[in-house]
Amino acid sequence: MKRRHLVELHELTWFPPVLRDLLTDVMSYFAEGFSPYNPVAEKLWTAMQASGARSILDLCSGAGKSVLTVVKEFATLHGGEVDVVLTDKFPNLPAFRRAVRETPRRVAAIEAPVDAGRVPDRLDGFRTMFTSFHHFEEDAARRILADAVCQRRGIGVFEYTERNFLIWGPAIVAMPLFVWLATPFIRPFSWWRILWTNLVPAVPLLAAWDCLVSCLRTYSPAELLALTPARAPAPYTWEAGRIRSIGGCRITYLLGWPTSSHA
Repeated sequence: MKRRHLVELHELTWFPPVLRDLLTDVMSYFAEGFSPYNPVAEKLWTAMQASGARSILDLCSGAGKSVLTVVKEFATLHGGEVDVVLTDKFPNLPAFRRAVRETPRRVAAIEAPVDAGRVPDRLDGFRTMFTSFHHFEEDAARRILADAVCQRRGIGVFEYTERNFLIWGPAIVAMPLFVWLATPFIRPFSWWRILWTNLVPAVPLLAAWDCLVSCLRTYSPAELLALTPARAPAPYTWEAGRIRSIGGCRITYLLGWPTSSHA
């Protein structure tokens, strides 16, 4: 199926921040409750070791739950602890502050907007993007990868959606029901969540639409490799593929790292 870059409503600049944060909370609940990205932990750990990185700079973090569940898996697999810095162009400040409160020794957050294609060079660490790279059209996606290469940083792109509706068709149809059922368990409690989910079904319908668009936008491994810079100022390694996750879900990933790094 051809990639189609339709509009995800929550990324529009005029989109109400309260609804954006409520959608982010739903995705965070899924990421924390089902840990779909845990299968990529070993590959990310290996790439970080190869690059010499000892910390993660998470871009387009949302509420940060995806990267934090993977970091917990590091501890299970290797007993290693990794510092994480959360960033976003539209920071979910309450979620960032909760993450820092819950794990103050290892998690920090930048509350000012951070552009994934123009990351300040003072922000160190292996860059990760979970369920976010599909937001970017090809030119912007190339800038993100080129920025990592130029600054000699490793980067990992991970998506659990794909353009396969045998897998994702039923999930999209069931999305409103999932949101309604999950709402009582999402923390912290919010009257806004009750209003925009149970009384006015905005969040369930928005989640279904954005899930559909996310699938249509997701790059394949070959398309991800085609976006990587043809030249690099120094040796740089790329790897792309898919890894089985929960249910029939597959994680599409792209990993790149310099052969030597000060990250």
